[in-house]
Amino acid sequence: MRMLVDYLRLMNKYCIDAVIIVEGKSDVSYLSSFIDSNFFITNGYDISEEKLDFLSRVAKVNKVIIFTDNDKAGNEIQCKIQTKINGVIAVKSAKLIRNNYKKAGIAETEKEEILKVLKPYLTDSVSHNNYDLSRVISLSKNPEEVRKHIINDYRLIEGNNKYLNDQLNMLKVDVNEFKQKYGN
Repeated sequence: MRMLVDYLRLMNKYCIDAVIIVEGKSDVSYLSSFIDSNFFITNGYDISEEKLDFLSRVAKVNKVIIFTDNDKAGNEIQCKIQTKINGVIAVKSAKLIRNNYKKAGIAETEKEEILKVLKPYLTDSVSHNNYDLSRVISLSKNPEEVRKHIINDYRLIEGNNKYLNDQLNMLKVDVNEFKQKYGN
């Protein structure tokens, strides 16, 4: 773990031990280039009840930060989430865009501005577990059945194995408990 922290510092990555809610993949792509954290994508302001339910469960075990664009859609997402989920933290970036960008969203905001507003949440490390879902699922006698059980047992949102692994991390599922339940 210490080597990972040193590597991230060397790569100029900052750590935030929380789930950061953003609007789209471009936000995650940009933020993850200099921030190590768990990210959750809303895919716009029409966030489903399934996603809200999941985030509600995450907020009970993990810090949740809403970091949406400083515009009407971002405000609607923030309002919808805060209305349904207690204890979430809403953070807005200023509309300071990077050179050669016309849009003023998270993915277009200067890195220094983002770090300024997220500074109170910086930590020394982030806990990322590898639940080895590909191995667990593929080695089972009935892979599709095991996959369904994992999704149902933890009430995960359907997705590929990486997305399921990310959700297990957001829920802080104990990796040893998981491996004991589903095998190594």
